[in-house]
Amino acid sequence: MAEKRIISAKASPIMGKVATILNERELAINIGSKDGVTEGMKFKVLADQPADILDPDTGANLGSVEREKVRVMATEVNEKFTVCRTYRKEYIPGGPLHGTFSSLLKSYGLTDPPREIIETLRADDKSLPPPLSEEESYVKKGDRVILVVEEDNS
Repeated sequence: MAEKRIISAKASPIMGKVATILNERELAINIGSKDGVTEGMKFKVLADQPADILDPDTGANLGSVEREKVRVMATEVNEKFTVCRTYRKEYIPGGPLHGTFSSLLKSYGLTDPPREIIETLRADDKSLPPPLSEEESYVKKGDRVILVVEEDNS
């Protein structure tokens, strides 16, 4: 009896482009349910072009890497387009108060409360290699988007 072999091919990631920017946290992309998008899917908004990695000794092109601007999550999926919203948050712990009335407020035992700041469409992730230039970092109509297959919590 012949052995049946199943070869699993990785499916191509769902890709599209920014169709319009709705506000500082929301944008619409040009792919929707007909393309396999479902509510809750996460996408990376990418720079116009990948960055080439050059060998410092030979100058040879070693390959390229995609540059990420921001991540968004599908919140409203239509047949031909999807509304996405930023979702990552930064936690800022509370601490001592600063400013004119800080000594008075400290005498009452008050401190700055901890806060969560939700990322906006102008991403600023200092953990990445050299950032995109200021002009490149703005999310704009026509930017490429790609499905986030596995969240890395960064």
